[in-house]
Amino acid sequence: MTSLVRKHDFNTRWWGEPAGIVDSLDFFQCSRASQTAELEPYSWVEFKAPAESPGLDLRAINQAGFFQVDTQINYRLKLPSAMRPGNLDSLEVEFADQSDFRVSADDIQSFRFERYFKLPGATEERVNLRYAQWSNEQIEACPSTCLRVVSNGRVEGWYLGEAVQGTGLHLTLAMLGRESEISGLLLFLKAYEAFASRGHRLGWAAFSVMNSPVHNIYAAIGARFLAPTGCWLWVRDRSPEAVAEIS
Repeated sequence: MTSLVRKHDFNTRWWGEPAGIVDSLDFFQCSRASQTAELEPYSWVEFKAPAESPGLDLRAINQAGFFQVDTQINYRLKLPSAMRPGNLDSLEVEFADQSDFRVSADDIQSFRFERYFKLPGATEERVNLRYAQWSNEQIEACPSTCLRVVSNGRVEGWYLGEAVQGTGLHLTLAMLGRESEISGLLLFLKAYEAFASRGHRLGWAAFSVMNSPVHNIYAAIGARFLAPTGCWLWVRDRSPEAVAEIS
């Protein structure tokens, strides 16, 4: 029988314990004994599914021990944005294929709306480390679509993407620097302008429904919002203390 839970290599490297991911809704139709056996090797397991998925059974997901930690809003937008404030000209862009740079966990602002804070033992430092590690892997794999925005020699933030489907671009991750003096809106607009200069015409990604500041940015620049995606976690040690921390 093919396993319906697989090891998530990146999350395992980050967390330092085996982490898994459920790939199919079929998992939640299995017997409780089969589910337990599939989950047994892991410290925690994630499941994500579009809200409009046929057969999505929230009760079955909960009965399997998974609890919802986020809803992600999917979107797409045209590049570049029609909005262009004059102070964009004071910012410079450096792509990773032009300037060899990396991201440090100490240099980025906290991810306040991150679902992994629901993991018992998660801290700001630990979650920032995840995104620094992910960023550096992305920069190494896709240097022509990963950039940083600079002002007066100071790094204001980073925007990482991955080219897909011709002129399309998956907008993987945007981060402001811990000492940044610009708004998230300026970071986004400058990055979109730079991506468009390299031939990208359509971007898409997702963000947490809890992240109202980012939602307002995308609304202001004309993003089209698509069907959301639900995110659930299963955690091995759901002791009363762990449940209290999750809640």
